[in-house]
Amino acid sequence: MKAVIAGGSGFVGKHLAAELTNSGFEVVVLTRSPNAGAKFREVKWDGKSQGDWAKEIDGATAVFNLSGAPIDKKWTPEYQKVLVSSRTEPTRAIHEAIRASAVKPKTWVNASAVGWYGDRGDEILSESDRIGEGFLSEVCQQWEDAALVPDIPEVKQVCARIGIVLGNEGGVLGALIPLVKGFAGGAAGSGKQYLSVIHVKDLAKMLVWLVEAGQEGPINACGPEPVTNSQLMAALRERFGRPPVPPAPAFVIKAATAAMGKEATVVLVSQRAVPTLALAQGFEFAFPTLNSALDDLLS
Repeated sequence: MKAVIAGGSGFVGKHLAAELTNSGFEVVVLTRSPNAGAKFREVKWDGKSQGDWAKEIDGATAVFNLSGAPIDKKWTPEYQKVLVSSRTEPTRAIHEAIRASAVKPKTWVNASAVGWYGDRGDEILSESDRIGEGFLSEVCQQWEDAALVPDIPEVKQVCARIGIVLGNEGGVLGALIPLVKGFAGGAAGSGKQYLSVIHVKDLAKMLVWLVEAGQEGPINACGPEPVTNSQLMAALRERFGRPPVPPAPAFVIKAATAAMGKEATVVLVSQRAVPTLALAQGFEFAFPTLNSALDDLLS
């Protein structure tokens, strides 16, 4: 079995590559800067044009696309264009390569995000819920359309709506732990906004399971128990022995993130997404709760 990963050298991609290897797959990573000494075979691509890289897709069992510029940088008009193009261009390129393949892959898993649902307060969100409003939703809609339209009948096309990924090598913990250690780990804004968290190992496991289980269409790739911002910060303070800290008002968050060139929206929006389809199909989480995930990552 062979799996091709675009964006395989990133935080989630490295865990996915390891999980695929453990499941018996040969792994090929598509990257703009191949490294001859990399753990997995790397093939050069530019993320938008057809080339020799497309030969790797012909005959592959599965294709994964995790490409996309970081969402937490300040959303200037110029960077908004980058956020869209860095997701849709690679997706369209892979779509074209799959359609042109003589032997098409069994499954194509393309990343999306729970941002598809927009800012929805405490509403519990499954895959059947409507799309939200705002820039995040618009980006995700264009991203998913690039993957799912037009349909490729021979291929299972999946959009994994990924939540907030917890891991030691990147993701949200890398930003929050220094704040907590520095006694500045209070809630952001009201602290009532929900985060659909998932341990990076569970995410990698789920992405491989999507292929093995023959899933199709959009699926929430997040843990079964979303938590509020307040709950996450309290759990981190407890683990590092820090006292309670007053919440930072939304206007302070906006000013601080702007000063750092970051985007406050990603901190203040609420998405209480749950993996309804994965649970219904029998997927089992190794770290189903925030505490179990932090016990593993911060032990």
